[in-house]
Amino acid sequence: MFTYNVGNSLIEAVNVLGSLFYGVILGVFLVAFMFKNIKSGHVVFWGAVLAEVLVLTVFILTKVGVFKMGFLWLNPIGAFGVIIFSLILNKIIPKK
Repeated sequence: MFTYNVGNSLIEAVNVLGSLFYGVILGVFLVAFMFKNIKSGHVVFWGAVLAEVLVLTVFILTKVGVFKMGFLWLNPIGAFGVIIFSLILNKIIPKK
């Protein structure tokens, strides 16, 4: 049912579903390797949750037709979303 609306092949459907999650996972790894000042796992977790909500919102708005964007753009949106949200939450949430 989902593959019928996505595109011409099952491979494209798998890539679309993967794009919903792969960017956020990449963002978690980028925060772990590149930002040593973020030491709280809670901050990265909530940054990933917010980034996933952002990715799903962009995906739904694209499907509805509010704007036009390819599904491959969801990967950098998720990765940079985790980084940005983690940096912002690191400043807001006090350290324990």
